[in-house]
Amino acid sequence: MNATAAADEVADLRHQRRDLRRELARVKWWRRLVAARRDLTLASLTAPDTIAQDATESAWVALAADAPTALELTSAVWPDVHDVSLADLDALDALDGRLDRYERRLSATLDSVTAHMVEAMGKVHRA
Repeated sequence: MNATAAADEVADLRHQRRDLRRELARVKWWRRLVAARRDLTLASLTAPDTIAQDATESAWVALAADAPTALELTSAVWPDVHDVSLADLDALDALDGRLDRYERRLSATLDSVTAHMVEAMGKVHRA
C-alpha cells in the first residue's frame, strides 16, 4: 500500500470514528432521557401522601413551613399529567434495552474502527 492510499484510509477511518462517537453520544443522551422519564413514571405511580398536618406532628409542620406542596411539585414535574401505568414502565424498560443493545454495537464498532485506524496509521508511518 502506498503512502497516499494509507493516508486516505486513515482519513476515512477518522471520519468513521467521528461519526460513531457522535452517534454514541446521541444514544447515551437518549438513554439518560429514557431513564429520567422512567424515574418520573415510577414516581408518579408511587407518589407519597401530602405532608401530614396533624397537630401531634407540629415539628414536621414547622420543618415543612416553606416546603413546596405536593400539588406544586406534581404540576412542576408532570405538567401534562396523564394516567400512567406499569405498562409505561415496561415500555420504557424495553426502549432502554433496545438503546443499550444499540449502544453496545456502536461501542464495538468504534473499537474495531479505532484498531483499524491505528493499524493504518502504522502503515503510513512505515511508508
